Amino acid sequence: MIRKFLQLIVFISISFTANAQYRSAWKDAYEKYKHGHSRQKTISPYSLTIRGGLTQFYGELGQQDMPAMYGVEVNRAFNKTLSLSLEYSMGKLGGQEVSFFNSYFINEYNAIELLAKWNLTEQFVPNNDGEFNINLYAGLGLMMFSANAFDIKTNNLLRFTNSKTSARNPLFLRWGKPHGKWGIKKTNERIIPIGASFDYKLFEKLIFGFDYHFYFVRSDKVDATSGMRLINPEEADSYSKSPNDKFSFLALSMTYKFSGNQKKRRR
Repeated sequence: MIRKFLQLIVFISISFTANAQYRSAWKDAYEKYKHGHSRQKTISPYSLTIRGGLTQFYGELGQQDMPAMYGVEVNRAFNKTLSLSLEYSMGKLGGQEVSFFNSYFINEYNAIELLAKWNLTEQFVPNNDGEFNINLYAGLGLMMFSANAFDIKTNNLLRFTNSKTSARNPLFLRWGKPHGKWGIKKTNERIIPIGASFDYKLFEKLIFGFDYHFYFVRSDKVDATSGMRLINPEEADSYSKSPNDKFSFLALSMTYKFSGNQKKRRR
């Protein structure tokens, strides 16, 4: 009985060893075939980022409402530390002020930005494995928006940025006679975005993270209010002596890295 049991163990051991050797040999052969006859995928310098989050406004009507925003971004990496991005975003800004204005506002905006991104982790951490990265942003952009301010109690429209008599202000000038067609639906203003992102590489081509962007707007009427005044902020009254408006967003992001050109490898 014991002899047969030992024979069975020896037989199983031999079979297992032979099977393992066979699988190893087959795997080696397959790898040689794959490297000799197939194409190898590489990671492209291009990637796509989508994000969604909440906005925050800083201005006369600065008591927060924090509505939502969404964005999509195309990225082009030049090396491990520097990349450029073209971003399009859309969303709403909101807020209120009771003591003086007794009003709240809603701003619907679209923005397009050109951003330069600096990877601090790759720059300053030796032998970084790339799983976690901290990035800084800066750039220039254009914000297209329409804002309305309403009475808090009655919801009546009090102030607005666009109407049938609205026209463009002179480019790069804060004051001056409006020009162009009347009845514009969106006000165009320059913006300077800065920000930071904290990214974690979950897979080789899929990255999740948090983004914080802060915007300096070349306008004081993002909240349909210009200075401590109750007048309508259109055309010549678009600007006041008070500081320009600002806003920001905090968002969750997902980045997908594309595959590069497939190159045929030789034996």
